[in-house]
Amino acid sequence: MAGQTTAGDARVHYLNSLEPEKARAERPALDRFIEELGGEDRPIGELTGEEVEEYAATHAEALEHDADHAEPIRGFLAYASRLAFTAENLVPHLGEFAGGARGGRGAVEELGGEAFYMTFEGIQALEDELAGLKGERPRIAEELRAAMADKDFRENAPLDAARDAQAHLEARIREIENRLRHAVVIDAEAKGGRAHVGSTVRVLNIDRDVEQVFHLVSPSQVDPAQGRISVESPVGLAVANHSVGDEVTVTAPGGSIRLRVLAIEG
Repeated sequence: MAGQTTAGDARVHYLNSLEPEKARAERPALDRFIEELGGEDRPIGELTGEEVEEYAATHAEALEHDADHAEPIRGFLAYASRLAFTAENLVPHLGEFAGGARGGRGAVEELGGEAFYMTFEGIQALEDELAGLKGERPRIAEELRAAMADKDFRENAPLDAARDAQAHLEARIREIENRLRHAVVIDAEAKGGRAHVGSTVRVLNIDRDVEQVFHLVSPSQVDPAQGRISVESPVGLAVANHSVGDEVTVTAPGGSIRLRVLAIEG
């Protein structure tokens, strides 16, 4: 993915992962950083550690005394690494201003063990869904206003329905925002030959002597008809982080299933 996403697009993805107020606060620093390092049309994958080091040296005083300058850049570079926008983790090149932010293989520790592994397509699908849900807010707000015009709240079914719809909408928005904040795209090197999101896995059901092939995806991309199963499903959890030749046990409602991993692609 490195070299294909522009700095401007990477900024949009990063800001979408933040709370709206935090995104507004961080954007000015990111705009300055991106403009000085080639502009928003430059592929983010072309950004080098040397350029980040030069930026940190040139703006050392501002980075040292203004957290609103340093923190957005640390967060942006760590996010770019986690989503494989950059070929390497550029955060350490900020030197003394790197703080504790980490990308790449340090993502799990950085996110407190709450990393949400996804394909890049899955992240885009969540972003599209989030935009659609936020677009529903005015309509539901209007329904609430209309229902509340009826002063008899004791038997106001439209008001109850509007409140329920608003609650479900906001809950889903919070869920998606949380997943985007913790999103991690694993590249082939980081997988180290182990099965994970994006992998096509061929296994042998040892007890039945039957082979099966499936594609591990994030929960939002599940499609059983196409062989796309969630990495959080019983089978996904069993094979995740395992390599060819490993034998695993799937804990399923109908009992345990023994599988041997025969091949992993991706």
